Amino acid sequence: MSTQKIQVVVEATPEEVWKAITDPAVTPEYYYGFEAHYDDLAPGAPYDYTVGGESVISGNLREVDSGRVLEMTFNGRWNEQVAELPESVVRYELGDTAMSVPGLTHLTLIHEGLPDTDAARDIERGWVLILSGLKTLTETGRPLVPVRAH
Repeated sequence: MSTQKIQVVVEATPEEVWKAITDPAVTPEYYYGFEAHYDDLAPGAPYDYTVGGESVISGNLREVDSGRVLEMTFNGRWNEQVAELPESVVRYELGDTAMSVPGLTHLTLIHEGLPDTDAARDIERGWVLILSGLKTLTETGRPLVPVRAH
């Protein structure tokens, strides 16, 4: 099993980045058109990402520290190859940059438990685009790429 780790610095407060990660009105603008549904931001609570009302990612929250950490199980279903992958774990960590530069948030995404397959490598490339899109949207108010639903 592999661990994917992607890091980016965003010119925004941790609260603004947290909102971008958890707000269903914001996520479609950078997350392939996927709408986040975190009805209860508490450990054990279920979550979904949907497109057109259809669930494409689901799981349960494992750790929540508002504005700092969001960890969840991950079950993707947007295509057949992804649906065949085992359940894995995604963790967002928000924190200070080196030397604690005001107005910047260091965002780390860790995705653990994926097998070494083409589908898993595609997910890693997807995370790079998703985090780049989150950064661009949060900093400029404009999406990095046009929104498209799968």
